[in-house]
Amino acid sequence: METLIQITGVQYACNEADVGAVMSALERQKPEVLLVTEQTHDFGIIVRALVGTAYRGVVSRFDLEHVLCMMQHNGSSVLVGRVTDTDCEGRCYNISVSGDYPTPSGNPDDSTSIWTEWQWTGAPLMDSNPEDCRLDISLKVVLAELRRSGSMNKQTLLEHLALILQLAQWDVCQETQQQLSQIRQLVNRHADPDVRALAPKLRRTLTALGSKERIGEFQSRYLPMLCQSAEAGRMHQQWCLIHNAELSDVKQWEPTITRQLDVIEESLLKLPADLYYQKDTFGELMHRLLYLSIPRRKLLMLLSALVLRKQLRRQLGLDEEGTGNMDENERQLILQLAPIFNGNTDNAREFLLLTREMNPLDITHLVNLWVMEKRISYVHCHRPLWTVLHDAGIYTLTEANWNIQLNVRKAWR
Repeated sequence: METLIQITGVQYACNEADVGAVMSALERQKPEVLLVTEQTHDFGIIVRALVGTAYRGVVSRFDLEHVLCMMQHNGSSVLVGRVTDTDCEGRCYNISVSGDYPTPSGNPDDSTSIWTEWQWTGAPLMDSNPEDCRLDISLKVVLAELRRSGSMNKQTLLEHLALILQLAQWDVCQETQQQLSQIRQLVNRHADPDVRALAPKLRRTLTALGSKERIGEFQSRYLPMLCQSAEAGRMHQQWCLIHNAELSDVKQWEPTITRQLDVIEESLLKLPADLYYQKDTFGELMHRLLYLSIPRRKLLMLLSALVLRKQLRRQLGLDEEGTGNMDENERQLILQLAPIFNGNTDNAREFLLLTREMNPLDITHLVNLWVMEKRISYVHCHRPLWTVLHDAGIYTLTEANWNIQLNVRKAWR
């Protein structure tokens, strides 16, 4: 029996300029390839591919579990195969290993995980992203159809495969990666040529998840998208509602946020494999999580902790985003206003931007409206807010004028 195994990462095993020549030589010579296990601190177990003594990539994460199962069956840390075909564009190639080997169960609970002991439940978690739910549905649909082959309209199958290719670009969790591995194998040997034709594209798209390019995209695209998502907003809002009393107290709002940040930091320090040191380099962190097989629930916990940490740091004026163009006086003014705005520095910042060009009457009208909307604390809307705005030169009239224009006592108490 022949087992096909994909080898990726050729570009990291040789000079970038040599990749084309290496791939051509592999295609032409179809050489013998040695697969050798290696334990790394950063990525757990990897299996290197050697041609002679030359390093020529690693076993794809999609085939890693199967290869380790084959090695365990043999009682050896080395397998011998031979190149069957190459994909120069995808910078990967397949090798064939002969022998009868058991198929891995694909159950993430079968083996001890480095994630078993770690968790974070110190605050509300983000809800599942709607796109994650769509991906999960398409994965189930495609796997069910590929396993029984033939009961579904082909166009429907192709549409779900296209959706998987579109949505799987950020999902590094163990469960999704195992499902993608099974889909890749089943598509590769599907009876329909139109389905089989998707195999190279599927292979390249999924392999790209572990590329250096995607590391940059995780940092520049995925993290901002995650922080600005409705799920992240709801999580932060829920946290603020739970701590509303403290956040509306001038003396307690900052210590309350600081305590939560300390809880998050303490939990991140307990992350396995020294992942704590990647918490501020999000792209590198996600790259490592991909290879360290993080379960979906643990990934949700970790992303929730990191996103809430970022939002709370911004509340304290510690995060670069959104505060980089502010001078120190404006930053301090926002921090003074924060408890008056129930601890919400974004609302304080927006209020300042709006009132800079307003006359006194318009400012008090805005305060009336925001008290009604509960964006400004009723308790602090009189003397405390007037004092800050008057001292900053934003509202120049007297406190008596301020109180006359504020009609909040009757209407919105």
